[in-house]
Amino acid sequence: MKAALELISELERNQSNNAMAAVASSASTGTWGIAEICALADVLARSGAYLTFPPNLPVADVASTGGPSSLSTLLCPLFLRELGYIVPKLGVAGRPAGGIDVLAQLKGYRIALDIEEANDVLDRCGYAHFLAGPKFAPLDAALFSYRQSVGVQNIPALAAASILSKKIACGLSLAGLDVRVAPYGNFGGDFDTARRSAELFCGAARLAGIATVAALSDASVPYQPYIGRGESLLALRKIFDGRADPWLEEHLDSCHLMAAHVAALQNSLPPSRAKLTQHFFENVEAQGGSEENFYEKTDALAEAPRYEIRATRDGFFSIDLLGLRTAIISANQSNKTQFPDNLGAVIQKRSGGYVTRDELLATIRLEQRQIWDDLQPQLQECFKVVDLMDHAPGIKEFVRA
Repeated sequence: MKAALELISELERNQSNNAMAAVASSASTGTWGIAEICALADVLARSGAYLTFPPNLPVADVASTGGPSSLSTLLCPLFLRELGYIVPKLGVAGRPAGGIDVLAQLKGYRIALDIEEANDVLDRCGYAHFLAGPKFAPLDAALFSYRQSVGVQNIPALAAASILSKKIACGLSLAGLDVRVAPYGNFGGDFDTARRSAELFCGAARLAGIATVAALSDASVPYQPYIGRGESLLALRKIFDGRADPWLEEHLDSCHLMAAHVAALQNSLPPSRAKLTQHFFENVEAQGGSEENFYEKTDALAEAPRYEIRATRDGFFSIDLLGLRTAIISANQSNKTQFPDNLGAVIQKRSGGYVTRDELLATIRLEQRQIWDDLQPQLQECFKVVDLMDHAPGIKEFVRA
């Protein structure tokens, strides 16, 4: 087999599926180190435009490894803006609800920016959130699409290089990484594997000149109750209106802490949260949306038809997040828009809690009755009541002799 660095060079010259397959095969061996990850990230970043900033200007972002229910890629930029950092955020579509596709639900919000447009938004509000593609990191977008098509999203070295490429293209000097650890996680299915992947990412970022900190968290249980593209907007509305419930408030605290760790990389004090709403709407308006549309959209989402999932018996509440993610993706397949939003869920009870028969577990937003009829059995299976659980908040695992 050819050396990894040679395969990466071939991918740079010949951006074919065969070249991508060769790189993916090499990365899957688990032998890549920080040099290989950094080299691939640099090739992916240099395939398109990239932003540059004066060396003394703090440019920061918090990325994620993907996975349902976290709002970190929407909230952390607002905390970083509290410190006056410039936040250029280049992302890819999430499944089911990444930051860019949540913001795309807002009328007029421009998700595809060229370098002049990105710089204009940054000049206006200091924060730009835009999509990788033809202008920025096009080879990363193509490789990500290839990884999805052949089911190799969860090769940690490729995931690390992809994330890092977007930070390089955005000219970052500081970065945080939200590593969401679960059996379906892109950085590994357990904490030991994810920790090693995070260490490689941080080392590769340092080699690229970016000071980085990674936060590992348990993604096998929901971080907060609002799941889906529209529901993520509802969660933001709750936060901005000062009506976050304790579960959502706890997640806000976690995002605040992640941003504080990024700030600590240059010995800055933790950010406050006094102007989160202001920073959000400054960005929305700079990218073509409006505060009025945000409130209209979230009002409509709150009033949309909802179906109830109730406990079928007494027992411990167990949430299948991967199954819920699959159901949301399935519901969205009938809609050919770029970022469809046919289904969202609001979880009413925390995983691991004891529930009684007929207790409300979740509400499901669906515009079409037919989708509910088709998906109800699948959705019911996502919200199970069981006698024993091997995993719950505060308990990572059980060991038996």
